Amino acid sequence: MKDIRVAIIGTGVVSRQHMERYRKIPNVKVIAACDINKGKLEAWCKEWDVENAYTDFRAMLQRDDIDAVDVCLHNNLHLPMALEVMKAGKHCYCEKPMAGSYIDAKTMYETSKKYNKELSIHLDFIFHPQTRLAREMVEADDLGHVYHARSVGYRRKMRPGLDVPPPAFSMDFITKKYAEHGALYDMGVYHISQMLYILGAPELERVSGSVYQELPIDPRLPGANRMEVEEMGVGFAKYKGGLTLDIIETWAIHMDDLGTGFVAGSKGGLRFTRNSGQSGLKFITEVRGRTIESDLQVAANASAETFVNPDLRFFADDQANWIAYLSGEISQRYDTAWLALQTMKVSEGIFLSSKLGREVTADEIESLSVSSAIRSQETEWGTFRYDI
Repeated sequence: MKDIRVAIIGTGVVSRQHMERYRKIPNVKVIAACDINKGKLEAWCKEWDVENAYTDFRAMLQRDDIDAVDVCLHNNLHLPMALEVMKAGKHCYCEKPMAGSYIDAKTMYETSKKYNKELSIHLDFIFHPQTRLAREMVEADDLGHVYHARSVGYRRKMRPGLDVPPPAFSMDFITKKYAEHGALYDMGVYHISQMLYILGAPELERVSGSVYQELPIDPRLPGANRMEVEEMGVGFAKYKGGLTLDIIETWAIHMDDLGTGFVAGSKGGLRFTRNSGQSGLKFITEVRGRTIESDLQVAANASAETFVNPDLRFFADDQANWIAYLSGEISQRYDTAWLALQTMKVSEGIFLSSKLGREVTADEIESLSVSSAIRSQETEWGTFRYDI
């Protein structure tokens, strides 16, 4: 089992979540970290026992003992930093969403192919056991002709950086410069990518949608003047072959419950459930004219399947999947970069449709998407200019 040496760029909240997972992977060694905030960086390195600290990513990327770099920055910094990482000859793991715009995500994907480097995006939900089972059932024709699906994400009132202020969430979550967009990027990426994976990454044809910022903001909140992104996005997407997908994702809404995601087919449907924090799946069908609802016992079956096939442990966590592939423990992995790109495409379609006030085609999304990537950053050590 080959050891993989990883470096981290960005030592905020997300990096802590990533580090907790790396600690559970025996053949990972995080050997370096980088952040333009020197005080935060040094405290982070001490906490996680990381020896090498850098305030300049360029100096860190010159090290020849780094196999891969984990980019834990905000959305509009994903493209510039991922490009620097891959150009430096390192594999790249990047926090979701893939970028701040579809065209930036496409550039990331094409760059990974150009430099022959593995690019992985943090799409946690596709590694849930319920997702794997749902995909298997769709592929096995258990649902018959699948014609519609729903992607749902709901928070009653939890706008990161606003209702939940720092240090839990940075205010960068709600500023256009760094985040570009709100709920659809923060949470929607998980639910949309999950549905697209289950549906076999169908080819998008057209999208209509709207985004909203409607709930009042208490002026006493520290982030009251920083809220520049939408709190809710809704959309309706049409895919090749007649398949449709409706999407709703919200950080804040005066509503008690929006339900859960589902997949509808001619022979049966799947309802996504949660019970005591556990993700589940229900199969709904008819037998001789009688409605049947079956709890598919996702957690118990996943445990039994992993006992029979231990390699499934590499498909229960996205970081473990990526590291296992880099180290040669598995020969195939989920192509999260491609799936993230398709997720970006439908999300961009919602934003464009809302802006233009009409439905947009997949071709229009390709042609109208505009880069939102940050081109330079001012630091106390000088200006970082990114080659995009």
